[in-house]
Amino acid sequence: MNMSETLGRWRATILDGGRLSLDGGAMFGSVPRVVWERCIQPDQEHRIPMVTRLLLLEDSESDRVVLIDAGIGDKESSEFRDRFAVTLPQGTGEAPLRRAVRNVGVDPDLVTDLILTHLHFDHVGGATVLDSSGQSVALFPAATHWVQQSNWETGLSPNVREKASYLRQNIEPLEATALEKIDGSGEIMPGISVERVDGHTQGMQTVRIEGGGRVMRYLADLAPTWHHLRAAWTMGYDICAITVVEEKQRMLQAALEEQALLVLEHDSVHAITSVEERDGRIVARKP
Repeated sequence: MNMSETLGRWRATILDGGRLSLDGGAMFGSVPRVVWERCIQPDQEHRIPMVTRLLLLEDSESDRVVLIDAGIGDKESSEFRDRFAVTLPQGTGEAPLRRAVRNVGVDPDLVTDLILTHLHFDHVGGATVLDSSGQSVALFPAATHWVQQSNWETGLSPNVREKASYLRQNIEPLEATALEKIDGSGEIMPGISVERVDGHTQGMQTVRIEGGGRVMRYLADLAPTWHHLRAAWTMGYDICAITVVEEKQRMLQAALEEQALLVLEHDSVHAITSVEERDGRIVARKP
């Protein structure tokens, strides 16, 4: 189901970028299985279902059409797709990310900007495609691509622990585009700002959209599912759990004060939520 919200000049539409499954234990870190499996039921291979939920922003005051994150794409082998139970957006005949945009009634040729929260394969893979010679090239070569400088450097020279998540064929072709390497937090377009967070991976960025007295936050892997909006629930994939907890606490406090809409990139059921204060704690509203 596609959802749209209007925030001043920006019309924000959720895109279905496809599905995948990841190991439940890795997704919930130190949370015991007896607890997390009551939240999301794993399959026989101990994987939990997830989505790649993208965001499309259309500017009513200009020709700008902005995408946030790109999904997995279809460059990888059948073995890779089977390992992660990858399914792609509906449609055929063009790249998965173009299909995702077209599926909400927007011409993908109109995309002017692609904001990448970070360069892990499930967030950036769809930004490139194999050409007729089998080389990986940018899907939107004329678009401006936005990424944190530190995450770009991490993606090209990942540590041993994250090496399997940063694939060079997803990253290097973007150098040929109009590539904006951001250093820290701040506004990058009218009403759109990024906030750098480093607990999940060095140089990840969440995205904040503000307009018409409303705020929306795209959380990426700071809180990939509704259940991860508990500050203490971190992932085994996070490079520093304590940093994630601190960053999430700050985000939750800001989201409470702003009454922000929170877009959950990977939750297979819940697309958007918000938070409230209950018994002195900031908690996600029950769906």
